[in-house]
Amino acid sequence: MGAAVEPFYPKVEWHVLVETVHALPLYASHKAYVRDKILLSKPDITVEELVSRLGMTSGEAMVILWELRKTGGEVLQMLKVENVEKPRYTLAALGGTFSMIHVGHMALLLTAFQTAEKVIIGVTSDAYASTLSKQHPIPSFEERTAMIRRFLAAQGWAERSRMVKLEDPYGPTVEDPTIEALVVSPSTASRAVEINSKRVERMMKPLEVFVCPLVVAEDGQPVSSTRVMKGEITVEGRLVRRES
Repeated sequence: MGAAVEPFYPKVEWHVLVETVHALPLYASHKAYVRDKILLSKPDITVEELVSRLGMTSGEAMVILWELRKTGGEVLQMLKVENVEKPRYTLAALGGTFSMIHVGHMALLLTAFQTAEKVIIGVTSDAYASTLSKQHPIPSFEERTAMIRRFLAAQGWAERSRMVKLEDPYGPTVEDPTIEALVVSPSTASRAVEINSKRVERMMKPLEVFVCPLVVAEDGQPVSSTRVMKGEITVEGRLVRRES
């Protein structure tokens, strides 16, 4: 499940645009810069603002933002679309606290299961989670893993997954040589550098790193467990409108 949902443009024209942009010599560096330097500080940046800031064409800006940023609605739609492509890797890993399952977590998990046949899901232990300075209450490890299992079962991914308890930021990624890929969120992408550095020190092959899209709510700001628990947005990224 989970093929990418394309923007509402004529199918042939959009595919041609994507292929053209991917062939541009600066596409890869532009995309990395937008992901690592721009989106985290200005998640609601527009195509026009990106064109002005980096001097790229509007077509390149459109494709890059489409690839790097999704709305909650787009993620939910992607989960409904069957993915017919065979994953490139045998085993991938990801990690998180998973205080709830919101559309940001869904995008992370979707990216992982598109990437690999099997996925190790690291879930922070209660002890480790208590050190992370989260701005919201954290359910117990048992409650959090139960939520994940229900979501995996609903998506048909349960048999392709294995959950492990994380007592540190790295877990099996720095110990298991059979892991081939690492899936991270935009806000935790820097952790991948640390993990690969530790793997190299231990004479293991670095992991291929995949960064899932940044998922934004209806107001253009990132979806987070803190925002959901504060009552600002729903787990789908919809704004909570209070009666005046």
